[in-house]
Amino acid sequence: MSITAFLLILISAFMHAGWNFLSKANHPTIAFFVVVNGTIAILTIPFLFLAGIPYPELGRSFWLLLAGSILFETLAVVGLAGAYRKQDISIAYPLARALPVLLVAVTTMLFGIGQRPGLFSWIGFAIVAAGCVLLPQTGLQTLTWQNFLRTVSGSILLAAIGTTGYTVVDNLAIAILKNHAAPSGMLALCAYLCLMEAGLTLVLLLMVLFSPREKADLRRSCRLSAPYLCGIFSGAAYLLVLVAMNFVTNVSFLQAFRQMSLPMGVTMGVVLLHEKLSLPKIIGTLLIVAGLIFTVIPSVPAAPPEAPADTVPAAAGQPPSK
Repeated sequence: MSITAFLLILISAFMHAGWNFLSKANHPTIAFFVVVNGTIAILTIPFLFLAGIPYPELGRSFWLLLAGSILFETLAVVGLAGAYRKQDISIAYPLARALPVLLVAVTTMLFGIGQRPGLFSWIGFAIVAAGCVLLPQTGLQTLTWQNFLRTVSGSILLAAIGTTGYTVVDNLAIAILKNHAAPSGMLALCAYLCLMEAGLTLVLLLMVLFSPREKADLRRSCRLSAPYLCGIFSGAAYLLVLVAMNFVTNVSFLQAFRQMSLPMGVTMGVVLLHEKLSLPKIIGTLLIVAGLIFTVIPSVPAAPPEAPADTVPAAAGQPPSK
């Protein structure tokens, strides 16, 4: 990995942790995320035209997959909003990022999607699982499943299920899109992001309109700077990952180094929000990061082919998650 790619991913990871911290600090609601995702959609509108995608030719399967992605993204956003209102970001953020890794592996294996994980990947999954169990414990002497299950609320599970769903569905939709958008693969990913975020914004807005409390919060959120910053940070973090693809020999390096955002998020929660820092939280976070890196590094081929600068590398099994 070049120094350019490293710096791009470092900034991207900081932005990803930053927008999640801003969300947590503002006790996010569905209305809050209407502004966040609406901002992303507006910022990515130019890519709808720059990508040169023949939208009428994409077919029914693509649009059904896009609708499924929006549905799962809605579940993820609702779950994340609930988790950040109820729990410390130093616990909710790592769990919401790590649990989908395990669920995606199980889902793709059950449905026969993509390449089956190898031995090293399963070892990495086991390390991630151990980190998830250890993260919410109150002490090393009191390790219990009850502490883990009590901490992993329905909101975190909803966010994890939603993230798992849109990750799997996006993988299938992007495969269709790239067949119609070559050689503008990266621009096509940005265009897809716009479509997904626009659809998500509309669904969330409909949910807000049926709730007087959310409608009042939407007016409040529109006057805040935080949701707009969250949208800018989230969209920019995603675009930086796409740019960094031009400076690595394999996209697996990106997925590994993006996990730097986890300790960043935990540190922000502890330092800025004064959340409790315990030894299990430290060890659990480090295990999750190590496990996530372990699942992708062994999959890097010895001599990957060069990819043109304006296409998504062939090694990219799925688009990078936001």
